[in-house]
Amino acid sequence: MRPAPLPDGIVAGADPDRPRLLRHALFTPAANLSIRAAGLGMRFLLVLYLARALGLDALGRFGLIQGAAAIAPVALGWGVTYFLGREVVGQPLAKAGRLLRDRLVLTVASLLAAGAIGAMLVQAGLLTPPAAPLLVAAILLMEAIAFDSHVALIGMGRPLAANLLLFLRGGAWVLPAIGLGLLAPALRSLDVVLACWTAALAVNLAALLPVLRGTVAGSPVDLGWIAARLRGGFLIYLNDLALVGMAYLDRYILDDRAGAAATGVFVLHWAIANALHVLVSASIVQVSLPGLVLARRDGGMAAWRRALRRMAARVLATALGLALLLYAAALLVLPALLGAAAPVDGRLLALMLAAMLVRLVADALNYGLYSLGRDRALARINLGAALASAPLGLALIAAWGLVGAAFSMLATATLLLALRATALRPDLARPEPVP
Repeated sequence: MRPAPLPDGIVAGADPDRPRLLRHALFTPAANLSIRAAGLGMRFLLVLYLARALGLDALGRFGLIQGAAAIAPVALGWGVTYFLGREVVGQPLAKAGRLLRDRLVLTVASLLAAGAIGAMLVQAGLLTPPAAPLLVAAILLMEAIAFDSHVALIGMGRPLAANLLLFLRGGAWVLPAIGLGLLAPALRSLDVVLACWTAALAVNLAALLPVLRGTVAGSPVDLGWIAARLRGGFLIYLNDLALVGMAYLDRYILDDRAGAAATGVFVLHWAIANALHVLVSASIVQVSLPGLVLARRDGGMAAWRRALRRMAARVLATALGLALLLYAAALLVLPALLGAAAPVDGRLLALMLAAMLVRLVADALNYGLYSLGRDRALARINLGAALASAPLGLALIAAWGLVGAAFSMLATATLLLALRATALRPDLARPEPVP
């Protein structure tokens, strides 16, 4: 006897004890989009505050710290998080929690070693932090732990919890930071902003404890699992470095060639364009990742192809609409808010938004490779694109400055899209089985 059909919009297999609204197919994507939109709103408000109250130089230095906070989890992650995100899919909470715990043991050990090396370099005058060294070090340490936990929660099918914690550390602290600067001019500094960020990260780590409590008690750290992932993850590690390098290398080239103020202008426009990437990733790509893995595992290649095509179509349609809205809003609203403090360049913003749109479609194909376990092909593509993007970025920035940086972003995204589409062509071109 066939089961009765579910009411429209209700997810198959959803917990029947949950309220109807929470079981609706659109609830999680809409909730993730709302949370990430709120976080992005806070972060963009911070960018405006830094540009207007502290100047483009402070905004540029904040952008360098922001980039380092994104690079640190990858540089010190050794490629293990890549496997963690896939291995926790479909696992019981206790097993997934133990995997996350074991991964964090490696993370903390790497962070402590890197911190000791960094302190020696600062003392020797070989490294100059863009702000207070202790605050920068605390941010890098806690962001790395938070990143690993975020990836694990998404793989465990808990993107809503992951994005709530992301909002806690990525947006909830912005209003207090701005409020302190507006109320007391003595507190109007980049160090105060970083102190608020650090406090939010500490609260985020405390909020993670209930997620892990009861899942790891009485079980030893699986050193064999860690060693196996380290041995098999070198190519993936290079892949991860390539991805984060392509995302953040341009600002460091600009800082070296044109100074912190030019980097501040870049960060202002990048913050708008990056909002497009974050919103679409949170509402569509991240939510679809476990489904792609399960579609391949349970339904075969036909189910996987349908799932990937649906995801790519939704990504393209959503990203195009949001890009147009962001472009219009930025040109109409920002000049009134910033005045001459930070001019908005329509051409620069258009190129960056186009780059992010192409990158989102390329990311959908990247998740296709990831869900198939095509790790070697995925890594080779990203490494090749990264090796091409570095000299390309240097040449374009030297020739056209800020606009050259935007052209570099667009060229790199287009190259990734072409390479990933070529790699997936045999899998996507297979005919559907005859029923």
